Amino acid sequence: MSNPATTTHDRPKKSRIPALDAGLVIVLFWLLAIVVFVQFFTRYVLNDSIGWTEEIARYLLVAVTFAGACVAVRRNTHISVEFFYRYLPPGAARGLSRVVDILRTGLFGMLAWLCFQLSGNTRQMMTSIDLPKSALYGFVAACFALMAIYSAIVTWRHFVSGKADVAPDVATGLEE
Repeated sequence: MSNPATTTHDRPKKSRIPALDAGLVIVLFWLLAIVVFVQFFTRYVLNDSIGWTEEIARYLLVAVTFAGACVAVRRNTHISVEFFYRYLPPGAARGLSRVVDILRTGLFGMLAWLCFQLSGNTRQMMTSIDLPKSALYGFVAACFALMAIYSAIVTWRHFVSGKADVAPDVATGLEE
């Protein structure tokens, strides 16, 4: 049994800030579920559907998708192709992993920039409610910006630790 005094100092402090994005995903998901339930109930039970539910459900699905992608980037759990990592020498696998990390961060940054431009140039309003579509595009741009930040953090951690972003069963040359 370990000494509690030493284990409390050895554990890294958990930040509450990263949990905010996951909390936002949960809230958006439940809003989506409620809107879809209202749509189902009014259409099939009351036989008179509410017009705005379909459009709002579509926009909430987009919001859940991009907010969830932020969480996946922060946790570094997006799917990846591991084929090349399995057959490259360990040093080359680490090099490829670093290139992929840098390209991913750049891609998210570029997509954030493009979405911010699109958001600023969009003057169209949503069909069923009186809100501009640029609000949705701005949310997507903010998600891409957050993904770029999280990706940069993951990239930095990989550079510092020397970790290759590969599956656990792939040899990376770091095993002791």
